[in-house]
Amino acid sequence: MNECEICHKMLANNINFSNLFKVKKSLICDHCARSLEKVNGGCSMCGKKTKEVICPDCLYWEGQSLKIKNYSLFYYNELGKNIINQIKFNGNCKVLNTFYNQTNDFFVKKITNDFIIIPVPLHSERLAERGFNQSLYIANMLPFKVIDVIDKVNNDKQSKKNRHERLNLNNFRFKSNVNLENKKIIIVDDIYTTGATIHHIGKIILSKKAKEVISFTLFRS
Repeated sequence: MNECEICHKMLANNINFSNLFKVKKSLICDHCARSLEKVNGGCSMCGKKTKEVICPDCLYWEGQSLKIKNYSLFYYNELGKNIINQIKFNGNCKVLNTFYNQTNDFFVKKITNDFIIIPVPLHSERLAERGFNQSLYIANMLPFKVIDVIDKVNNDKQSKKNRHERLNLNNFRFKSNVNLENKKIIIVDDIYTTGATIHHIGKIILSKKAKEVISFTLFRS
């Protein structure tokens, strides 16, 4: 018998709903599948839970002349936190395989195939510690061209910064000169919080005269 990639409990033989999450031998149990809360409604730009049409964070970015629509699969609930902790602190990149079908189905339905993916980078020190970049891992699961062209120049953790610091910190640059003129770009990350990371990367991508920039994350905080 296999075990659930998320909670590690043994899987029953009579799996139904969770078969939707099957990739090779990677499965999650019915309980974990039901605990994943799909993004539904909320802010029309980022999916944040709100009764407002556009949330204050997105209004802030629009005021900075940045208008990047974000798509996320799930809300960052307790199970989402568990998954992200497994990835970032336990080095369990295999758990991401359980989202292969959902991410691909989403892109087939929502996104045209003329987009190029740019994953959010990890600082080189953090990459050496973890051994993988979860954003690049997610990007490589998708049926789109991936170009890993952005560097992170500061190793400060976003979780250690307050909202104001996140909104104003810009520590990304291109690794080398790259032609993005008239290209349609998807920025891919694991979790969307204030949108600072996405919009700071989006700003430098748009400076290259990209035609359109959107973003995709597994979770919306």
